[in-house]
Amino acid sequence: MLLTPFLTPAQTAGDFIKNGDFKEGSAEGGAPAYYQLAGNVVYGYLADPAKEFSYWGVALRGFGTGSVSQTVDGVDFKAGRQFRFTFRGLPQDNFFVTDDDLYMKVEFFGDGGRTSFDGKVKTIYPEVEQARRDMTVNGVRHTGGAAVWRTYGLDFALPFPQVTEVRVSVGFGHGASRGAALTNFLVTGFSLVQIPGQSATAATSETFRPQGVPIPLGGRWFYDAKPGETAAPGAFDESNAGRLLYKAGTWSAPFEGNMTAWLRAGEKDLNGNIVTEDRFIPDNVTVRFDATSMIVHTHSIPNHPTGKFPEQGFGRGFNPNYIQEQENTYYIPLNPAENPDHFATTLDNSNHALPMGPIGIAVNGVVFFNPFDMGNADATDLMDRCCGHPNPDNLYHYHKYPICVNSPWSDEGTTPSPVIGWAFDGFPIYGPYESAGVMAKDLQGANSLNAFNMHFDSDRGWHYHVTPGKFPYIIGGYWGTEDPRDRQRPRHPPGSAFSGGGPPRGGPQGPFPPFPPGPPP
Repeated sequence: MLLTPFLTPAQTAGDFIKNGDFKEGSAEGGAPAYYQLAGNVVYGYLADPAKEFSYWGVALRGFGTGSVSQTVDGVDFKAGRQFRFTFRGLPQDNFFVTDDDLYMKVEFFGDGGRTSFDGKVKTIYPEVEQARRDMTVNGVRHTGGAAVWRTYGLDFALPFPQVTEVRVSVGFGHGASRGAALTNFLVTGFSLVQIPGQSATAATSETFRPQGVPIPLGGRWFYDAKPGETAAPGAFDESNAGRLLYKAGTWSAPFEGNMTAWLRAGEKDLNGNIVTEDRFIPDNVTVRFDATSMIVHTHSIPNHPTGKFPEQGFGRGFNPNYIQEQENTYYIPLNPAENPDHFATTLDNSNHALPMGPIGIAVNGVVFFNPFDMGNADATDLMDRCCGHPNPDNLYHYHKYPICVNSPWSDEGTTPSPVIGWAFDGFPIYGPYESAGVMAKDLQGANSLNAFNMHFDSDRGWHYHVTPGKFPYIIGGYWGTEDPRDRQRPRHPPGSAFSGGGPPRGGPQGPFPPFPPGPPP
């Protein structure tokens, strides 16, 4: 059976890339359709299909040079000359290059490809090394947390109106893999989109702004109205997620690219039946607003790779639960306020500051849990590669920073991290970085995080930050008060994880193979 890839940022309206998810193979075989491979690069399914649901894509193998590229024609200048090139990448632990020679590149051509107009290159290996310094503690037993899927981005402006084609590529040189086996930089999810309404400089999360007239929805939320529109739609899904904007100093569209998912063969549907064929969930996340709350309805299916559950094996440390489709509705207060009676959790959960079960929700509709398993021990070592797992209710959830969650912006550690979700008290949860190269968990002095993982600034107000490798990982207690409708929601059974302790054997789901296997049967 051909495995269906997870939706990636490349599968969005207005994308110039063909076969962005790399699923379609070329007629000749051995390469993805519409792409050109060069050097030490192989095409395949980027995981052991017996252990993980993952992506189709290519592996830049560990020695020499190699690249994957696509040439895009029919470029339209009418909406502007600003573009964003992104892809999803995973650096395996022993992938190394010298001279920082891992890059994204865009080249400009005119006259039907016969004339070259220069290009732009971005070296991304420093991002890999920074993640290895900052994120390895986000992994099993505080190791391996950098070998996960994340978004890499390059914004650029077309230099001349004569440009008719662009070639986008990811490549490497001076490969110097370490260890007995080749290891790889895994690549998928090519995307090239136009950024309308931006200035002459390349757009970033710091310069993004609405295209139309923002209509207030409540709190920090706005609808980016199209010309002639005077009212916001009653609900938001993937079709209009890019116009659901969040204003916290800068503008962002947190739900864009995060509202659809795939239910996989071997997982369970709403009725508890095991699914035999992959099924697309177009409304995995939908959002609407009332006078006091943002109302998020979710089927709770992750939109990124996961381990296969129940896990193979037996005994202590293996998760016997399934990932199951759910029907859950959560209420996020639009105008959260500090609760003067709040208190933070203890290391052993003895004061029960946070309930077991959901305590917040990520932008992809997957819920956050507190740091503990059912024995009140640290649950963060019992996760798959993307930092999630299912509980006895078969609800997939996170206990720590889910770095695989897609963001409209690549979180490179050079600017403050984007918002990744909200606690049920209404306060936003941001990624790990406070500023260039500075993680919020390392702040000192008056602006350091308190025991709730919370601090204040004039743009974002009170807000939480995830703290990779540092308790309480997501939030340490509710700074505010839950929406009453969330308090009335039935709680999941005591215990936020399966019983037992220690990680699955071989790491979160075992290592990726040294190179992609051939197409699974």
